[in-house]
Amino acid sequence: MEKKIDSFGQLDFWLLPAGILEVRPAVGLEKKSSLTLAEAKKIEAVQAKYHKESGRSIRLLVRIDNMTNLTKEANAFWKTAEGKKNDPYTLGIALISSSLLAKMLGTVFLAIYPREYPTKLFQSREKALKWLKALAEG
Repeated sequence: MEKKIDSFGQLDFWLLPAGILEVRPAVGLEKKSSLTLAEAKKIEAVQAKYHKESGRSIRLLVRIDNMTNLTKEANAFWKTAEGKKNDPYTLGIALISSSLLAKMLGTVFLAIYPREYPTKLFQSREKALKWLKALAEG
């Protein structure tokens, strides 16, 4: 059963049955906007809390259809040690987008922020979930 565990700015955070964290656009959010530094930090904080409380590795599903880009501050944050603190506990991240603009953002994100764990861009939530579920705990 899916359970909403937090909300911040334009983001809602959900815990899915397979221990997957999902970042969704906030309910009722229809505008397209940039991901802010505060939201980027919140994404990292929710992941850290999940890992600490569950003892499980992080599998993250992020819906990016409503995001047009990252603010300059958010962009810089993910290049810092603070922005990478969850990397050792992360099994993989799946980005989901059906819009062309968000796909371009996802492609740029993957190119700019290489990580030591797999990250893939998907058009289908079902395919993204299947991929995340297949990632084995280390």
